[in-house]
Amino acid sequence: MANRDRRPNVLLISCDQWRGDCLSAAGHPVVKTPNVDALAAEGVLFRSHYGGAAPCSPARACLYTGLYQMNNRVCRNGTPLDARHGNIALSVRALGYDPTLFGYTDVSLDPRLLSPGDPRLRSYEGVLPGFSVRQALRPSAPLLCASWAHVQAGERKGPPTRRVSGVFASARGGRFVISAR
Repeated sequence: MANRDRRPNVLLISCDQWRGDCLSAAGHPVVKTPNVDALAAEGVLFRSHYGGAAPCSPARACLYTGLYQMNNRVCRNGTPLDARHGNIALSVRALGYDPTLFGYTDVSLDPRLLSPGDPRLRSYEGVLPGFSVRQALRPSAPLLCASWAHVQAGERKGPPTRRVSGVFASARGGRFVISAR
């Protein structure tokens, strides 16, 4: 147990549709990202990380499995991820972490493991096996996040939404938090 207490907390933030240089910590001359910059100053910033594929689901499959697209075989959004491949959530869970997801992973589950009538077969908005889901994004979430951004910019009065505030509480709570978008 004492060894477990010395393990580092890990926060992995993965965002779609961002150029790698669109952080002020990465040297962008105009974009200001002070909160992400603070995280980068205290942690690791991957300055030479490249997506293994495009669009988003194949790129995430590369990140989650550590496999090239030709090996994980996720070639477009909605392609199921073969359950025979390991993934980052299962790997860190095996090390005693509780990988917690805030957001979504957009993973189609392997249909060979589901019954024919399983409702998860109708969507590719599944959760990568191994994650604990504490707070999934709902269709209204982008509006809540946008309202939080307006508050931060001084364009709207009032407190940020509880949903966005929960991100920071979870991160400080010592959990392994992954944001997939």
